[in-house]
Amino acid sequence: MKLRHYQPLSDDFNYDAFISYSHKDIPWVKTLHDKLDSKGFSLCLYHKDFQGGMPIAECIVEAINSSRKVVFVITEDFLESSWGTYEIEMTRMHAFREGRESMVVVILRDDIEKDKLPKALKEIWSKVVCIVWPSDPDAPYNSEEKFYEKLCITLADGRKRINDDNNSNEIV
Repeated sequence: MKLRHYQPLSDDFNYDAFISYSHKDIPWVKTLHDKLDSKGFSLCLYHKDFQGGMPIAECIVEAINSSRKVVFVITEDFLESSWGTYEIEMTRMHAFREGRESMVVVILRDDIEKDKLPKALKEIWSKVVCIVWPSDPDAPYNSEEKFYEKLCITLADGRKRINDDNNSNEIV
């Protein structure tokens, strides 16, 4: 009975990533979206992709289920949001249920101590890919260019590879 709604894992996702963020961080997230979109990544943002007339909780679950990765943009404002905590919890449950623990990516935009992170995120911290937004311009290899390079590598992980007509591998 427990498995009557079981559906096998699919490699067919609508999005490379669902981006979870505070509405107060929209300008920064739009820049992030535009840079990643220009590199060929398909991203789900609630301001852009959630259907009107549908409960937001359902939209969140659908976005998580239809995305290869979930990226949390962690800021002080995000930590104050109850929706952010809900999105983390739903992602944690989905990752555990589907055996996709490597689907979680955290961008630390603000200098936040680990003990201030939501409990659900701390519980899976060892499985999370964490990328820190560059805040110290004097630190070596701490640039926006390196940040986006790391993020693109992380988001590309898990994409299917197919052979095209020239027998070369292409990421799709």
